[in-house]
Amino acid sequence: MIPILMLALMLFAWPGGASAAGATIDTITVSVTTVNGAQAPPARIAKRMAASVTTVGEHVLLGHKASEIAAGQDSYERIIKEVFDRILVGYSVENVRINPGANTSIIIELVPWGEVVREVVLEVDYGSVSPELAALMKADMGDVEERVNNVLVGLPIDAVDWAGGVSKTVIQEILAEQLPEFRSNFDVEAGARTIVKLSLVPTGETIKDVHVSLRSQSIPNVMLLGMETVFAEGAKQLTGLPVAFVERHRDYFAQKFGEVASRHHLSRSFGLTITPIISPGTDTVIVATAETDKYNIWLEGYLDMGRHVNDNTSARLHAGKFVGSRDEAFLEVDFIPNTVSWEFAPGWSHRFGDNTFIGVKHILPDNDNILTLNQKLSRDWSLRAERWPENNKNEFGLRYRLHDYLSAEYIFTEDESWLRLIGHL
Repeated sequence: MIPILMLALMLFAWPGGASAAGATIDTITVSVTTVNGAQAPPARIAKRMAASVTTVGEHVLLGHKASEIAAGQDSYERIIKEVFDRILVGYSVENVRINPGANTSIIIELVPWGEVVREVVLEVDYGSVSPELAALMKADMGDVEERVNNVLVGLPIDAVDWAGGVSKTVIQEILAEQLPEFRSNFDVEAGARTIVKLSLVPTGETIKDVHVSLRSQSIPNVMLLGMETVFAEGAKQLTGLPVAFVERHRDYFAQKFGEVASRHHLSRSFGLTITPIISPGTDTVIVATAETDKYNIWLEGYLDMGRHVNDNTSARLHAGKFVGSRDEAFLEVDFIPNTVSWEFAPGWSHRFGDNTFIGVKHILPDNDNILTLNQKLSRDWSLRAERWPENNKNEFGLRYRLHDYLSAEYIFTEDESWLRLIGHL
């Protein structure tokens, strides 16, 4: 804003030598004010003006005798006034006062030209993001509009061009602190109603693709396909966003996705609780669990390998309703394709703790009773034990979940053992 070297050269060229008498100037203090009731420059602009004058004063005055400066005071003041009059676009320098001393003060009195900025409007271009995401970004930016107002309101309109650099610095400081994943481009249209147009551009790595999967232990995965489609549609809004931005707002996005899924008719019908887990990256992964404490429904297909029977494929539907917090009444339906036959098994199960389940079921049409024990060992491992009291038979199975749709179970009885592949439908 101020050509310091030009002013310094002019002052250094002024005639007069150092005097041995009087105090030596050690510090410079500068203040900028207005006269005739004019509105003072915005604080940040006044501070920048004062800093420029201080820098010049330190180069010119420090180390000189106060008496030397006092002897040529009128000339120094006139030169400073003439130089700043030419440089401070939008202002006239009405008066300059130098008070020489060990701490020399310089007072600059200004009068603005013509009309001043009365209002500042910040127009932000958030790009192609949704209105909801724009609101999130606006919240991150905080009081940026107020702070830009503090820089520009009260400035002469003619001074807005060079003051725009200060506005840009203010905006960049705010973004670096509160919205570091975006950089800004902006343009200023000066007037009594000054418009600052700001556009935000992502920086760093951005999300190229989003992969969504829903899993459940309490309803069949095939029932979740419709919800997964809706979930994936909502997740597309993450495409193009900076990875770091999504990482910083991981909890916010998880909550919003959960809210979208909870409005699906399947969520309402079964009382599902949706828990999304977001792993941001250029290929972002969202894994959501959908569980209910009202029902326990699953559908599985079995393929037995190494078992000496003809019926080595079957399918089972388990439909259970929780009665209280720990008891479940259920019906299991088995279909055996080889013989095109059906088995039905009504039953009851009780939960001990979070991982142990015991129960009984009655097989129709064979009229067999089976005692059951299921023990979850970890997220992917579980143990199953079944006993037929009438026949004195036992069956044990150790299951490992390979992924959402496939498990493997090693089964053994008193007579044989085999491997079963289980499809979670």
